[in-house]
Amino acid sequence: MTISSSAVKSKKSAHRTYSINASQLVVASCLAVSPLVSMAGGGTAYTGDPLDKIENTDTLNFILGGQVRYDSNLFRLSGSEDPEPELGRSQKSDIIYTTNAGIRIDKSYSLQRFVVEAMVVDNRFKTYDFLDYTAFNYSAAWHWHLTPRITGVLLAEQKQEMNSFAEFRETEKNVQTSNVRLFTVDGDLGGGFHAIGGLLDVRARNSKTFEAVGDYQQDGFEFGGKYIASSQNWISLIQRETDGEYRGRELDPVAQLDSGFDQSETEANMFWRLTGKSSFDAKLGYVKREHDHFDDRDYSGMVGRLLYRWDITDKTQLNVSVSRNLYSYQEDENSYYIAETFSISPVWEYSPKTTFRARYDYSDREYRGAIVSIPELRDDQLQMFLLAADWKATRNIIVTGALQHDKRTSNFEDFDYKATSASINAQFLF
Repeated sequence: MTISSSAVKSKKSAHRTYSINASQLVVASCLAVSPLVSMAGGGTAYTGDPLDKIENTDTLNFILGGQVRYDSNLFRLSGSEDPEPELGRSQKSDIIYTTNAGIRIDKSYSLQRFVVEAMVVDNRFKTYDFLDYTAFNYSAAWHWHLTPRITGVLLAEQKQEMNSFAEFRETEKNVQTSNVRLFTVDGDLGGGFHAIGGLLDVRARNSKTFEAVGDYQQDGFEFGGKYIASSQNWISLIQRETDGEYRGRELDPVAQLDSGFDQSETEANMFWRLTGKSSFDAKLGYVKREHDHFDDRDYSGMVGRLLYRWDITDKTQLNVSVSRNLYSYQEDENSYYIAETFSISPVWEYSPKTTFRARYDYSDREYRGAIVSIPELRDDQLQMFLLAADWKATRNIIVTGALQHDKRTSNFEDFDYKATSASINAQFLF
C-alpha cells in the first residue's frame, strides 16, 4: 500500500480516498482486527458508506443518520454452544440501534486543501445492553503543496469499533481504538517519474485484554519511486520499515508474548486502464516480521492483491478481486494466519435514485506458527453474502437496506458458525 498523495483524483472523493488508505495502513501492519470485523461480524453490517452516494460539495456539511440491524447470532456461536451459562439466557440474536451525528469540512486555500470529518456513533443493543458503546471517529487531512511539483499529505485518523466475537471468543464488550498519523511527500521529477516517501505512526488499543491482537504502537518510514505514463497508468516500488512495541504487555517467556518487533515490507503497485471501461489495480509484496525475543513468533511471505473493475454498461459494474495477506494473531496454537480471499461485487443502477448491490467474499485462513505441539493446525473458511439497495430519496438523503449472511467452517471444534443480519440505514447530509 502506498501512502503517496498522488492517489487522489478528484475533489469529491479525495478525503474518502485518504480515509480508506489510512485504514488499510492499520490492516497492513498485520495487527488490527478490522479484517476480522469485516468478514466475521462484530459491530456493524457490511453495507458500504452510503454518504459516498450523496452529491454535496459544500464547504461545510452536517451529517445525521441512523440504522436498525437484526443479527441472528451476535456472539458468533456454533450451533452446539449455548450462551445461557454465561449470559443467563439462551437467546443468540439481538437488535442493534445505531445513531450518528457529525460534521464534514472541505476547504481549499490557493494550492492547499483541508478536509476534516468527525462523527459520533452511538450503538445500543436491545437485549444485551451491556455491549452499548459510543464511538468517536475522525479524519483530518491537509493536502499540502510546497510547489506544484512537491506535494503531500499530513493526516490524523481515529476509528473505534467493537472487536469481532468470531475471534475475541468472549461475551464481554471489547472496543478497539485505532489511530493513524502519517506524513507523505510526492516529488515530481519530470518525465512521469516521481520520488515518494512518508513517515507513519500507527497505534491500537483494546478496552479489554486481547493478547492475540495486543495493544501496540508501530512507527516507521517508507520511500520509493513511481512512474506515471501519459495514459495515467502507473507503477510504483516502495520499501517500508517499521518498529513495533506492544503496549502494556510484560515479556512472557512461557506464552512467548513479546514486547516488540521489527517489520520490513517491499511492495510493487500498479494501475493499468485496459480500456475506457475496465482497469486493473495490483499489488505484489513481501513482508517479514522479526520479534525482539521469541523468533518462533516470526513470519514472512508473499502478499498481494489483484482488483479488476469493469463498467459493463453505463448502469452496471463488476468488481472482482483476489488477495493474499499475512496477519499477526498470537495464541499457543498459532502466531499468525495467511488469508487468501476472493471477492466479486456486481452493481446495478436501476434508476437515478435506486442502486442495487451484491457481494460475495470467500476467504481461506491458514493459522501457522504454533508454539506448542498440537495434532493439527487451524484452518478456517469464511463466506460472506450481501444483498443491498440504495435509494436516494432526495439530493441529501440516502436510505440503504441490506441483507447479509456470514458463515465460517473450521477444523477446530465449536469454531463453526452461521449468522444472518438485516438492516436499514438512513443518512442525511445538510
